[in-house]
Amino acid sequence: MPRTSLTRRSLLQAGLASPFVLRTAGSSAAAPVDIKFSFSAPYDGSNAAFFMADQNGWYKEAGLNCQFDPSGGAGEVATRVGSGVYDLGIADINVVAEFNAKNPDAKVREVYMLYYRSPLCAIASAKSGITKPAELAGRKIGAAVTDGAYRLFPAYCKAAGIDASAVKWDMVGLQLREAVLARGDVEAILGFDSTMYFGLRKAGLKLEDLRFLYYSDAGMDLYSNGIVVSNKMRTGNPEAVKRFVEVTARAWQAAIADPKAAIAALIKAAPLLNADLEEEKLRWLIKNQLVTDESRADGSGGVKTDRLVRGLESISATLGFPAPKPDEIFDASFMPPAGVRKIPL
Repeated sequence: MPRTSLTRRSLLQAGLASPFVLRTAGSSAAAPVDIKFSFSAPYDGSNAAFFMADQNGWYKEAGLNCQFDPSGGAGEVATRVGSGVYDLGIADINVVAEFNAKNPDAKVREVYMLYYRSPLCAIASAKSGITKPAELAGRKIGAAVTDGAYRLFPAYCKAAGIDASAVKWDMVGLQLREAVLARGDVEAILGFDSTMYFGLRKAGLKLEDLRFLYYSDAGMDLYSNGIVVSNKMRTGNPEAVKRFVEVTARAWQAAIADPKAAIAALIKAAPLLNADLEEEKLRWLIKNQLVTDESRADGSGGVKTDRLVRGLESISATLGFPAPKPDEIFDASFMPPAGVRKIPL
């Protein structure tokens, strides 16, 4: 499909108007700003919106030259952005809070919330007999050390009454996690529901073969993934950050309105992926993480302070670091206009 056709169709379906291009085009008269951005996963349906915006020239129209790289999880993203090697990324806000507490000079900030319902969970094989959190004790669990689900597992254990010391670990890379469960090397794995489920689908497992144990079901009402910014970029070039966030917000509007177009952009960047499976993953993410009563009412991007505080206090008390004040972890000054953040469903 020609680029102009995809751009026009996606813009119209998402309710985006051409004045955005006219308003931001002036910023591209100067030399474009280079942006290094880290995903919290390999290339997959969860980051299709970014490729859609990039391939249609929306970042360039805003005076930005973006490089998008995969990673091994939220912990790795926090390190990349905290060190200033990467300018922005997408990461779990709770993992970033822990990272900032251990690295106070990093001052990483989340500036745009995307996942309003936490996808953190353990997935157990049905044949393991695990049906409730307490039954994870004494079992062998596969996890990636850089993944947010592993980082926050102690908090889940406290909330769910799990004897964390009895868990046996098989630490693997993020891309091998599903394989160890499919082979029967472990009885459960930790991670984001969609990432693990669709990885297990590729390995031949079906929904009825699996049991999902969500952190949220144990009372952990957490925000999750959003756009994070390095202190260097946030303080040194705030206008570029604002432009990036606004383009990305509009890209997610377009991806929610037209998942097939978003996946087409992803497949162009990563042609070995299964388009049907990645579209199903994106639709899962939209339904289960992005679109909630809160994001429908308020639009995407922002957070409710009381909910954020409760979540951070719960995590920090368990992991042993001081709970940050809301403005020490979430900077709302980069928020786009309300119309840009409206969920188009």
